[in-house]
Amino acid sequence: MPERKENWQDMSYAFWSAFDLKRVLLGLMGMLASVLWVCAILWFFSGVGLIKTGPTVLLAALLQPPLAGACGIYSHFCAAATSGSWKVYLSLSLIIFGLLAIWSVMGGAITRIASLDYAKGDKVGMKDSLGYCLKKFWSYFWAPVAPIVAATFFVLLNAIGGLVGQVKFLEVLVALGFPIILLFSFLILFVAITGAVGSLLMIPTISADGSDAFDAMSRAYSYVLSKPINYVIYLVAAAGYGALCMIIAATVIDLLVQTSFITVGMGMGKKFDAMAGAVGGLSQPAGLAASYGFMTQVKMAFGPLSTKTMVFTASALLFYIVVVKLVLWSIAAAFLGSAQTVLYLLMRKDVDGTEVTDVYVEEVEEEIKPPEPVAETAP
Repeated sequence: MPERKENWQDMSYAFWSAFDLKRVLLGLMGMLASVLWVCAILWFFSGVGLIKTGPTVLLAALLQPPLAGACGIYSHFCAAATSGSWKVYLSLSLIIFGLLAIWSVMGGAITRIASLDYAKGDKVGMKDSLGYCLKKFWSYFWAPVAPIVAATFFVLLNAIGGLVGQVKFLEVLVALGFPIILLFSFLILFVAITGAVGSLLMIPTISADGSDAFDAMSRAYSYVLSKPINYVIYLVAAAGYGALCMIIAATVIDLLVQTSFITVGMGMGKKFDAMAGAVGGLSQPAGLAASYGFMTQVKMAFGPLSTKTMVFTASALLFYIVVVKLVLWSIAAAFLGSAQTVLYLLMRKDVDGTEVTDVYVEEVEEEIKPPEPVAETAP
């Protein structure tokens, strides 16, 4: 990394850190666990008929270009959040809390490595960073959950007011209490929006300062509200470096896959084209096919393949491509964790005046050995 400047230019550190092997491996572990968790929830709930969306939706998003895949996942999330169905909300809640648990460990480990590396130049291993995060798991987990719980509390209060208004002649209470409802609505928006904007600071707070969930949440709100312009400048710089990082990584990975397909296809011909087409068919589940079960969609895509060995080869190609795509998202996770850390340390310096080199280091208790007995000398 170039010499630390302690301003927005230090976001270049996150760019180079995105290709750090330890952080990419942690990101890959988190991505694999996330995909398995989401697929398991979607498979179970769609299998018992509670929801229509199956695991193929996530698989299709992974096979698509990064921006298109991210937009696809976001659209499905928005559709689920506005569905009004308790079945969908149950599955969505399980997915969200499972992902929070996974990234409380993996995201915490990435930011722990970044905080010590950026601030002090100390190289910490994956084992030590994971051990640190497991010790502080609940702090990592509850920090982003607390604003959600607070906003939900005020939502329920407003909803209870609405229930009271359903009773005959008690509608007047809603009118009399509407100023309070407006106050609760303001608190919902304040807690949710400020919490969402400042959420990037929560995990690095615990990684860099060894603090708890409450301190992480309070600092996130305080820093955003105290120096909003500085925060925006750092975010813009991070977004610029992040876009450059993803463009480079996505281009290299796309060239890698395309070169592999073209060169193998030169020798294998139409046989390979059929298998590649079957894999490509899973990336575009449209119309009624989007509501079919996972195995049904696989059979539809692999149906034209004439032999079992071709089906096996196509399945292997699908696996390899998914892993390669996950590496791309792992690079994104490594960049995000490193950028969050730089963002937090710079904001902490701007607001509190704490030097960026001031990072919490666990004290290692040295084992005190009893003194060795002194041998008596003969007179």
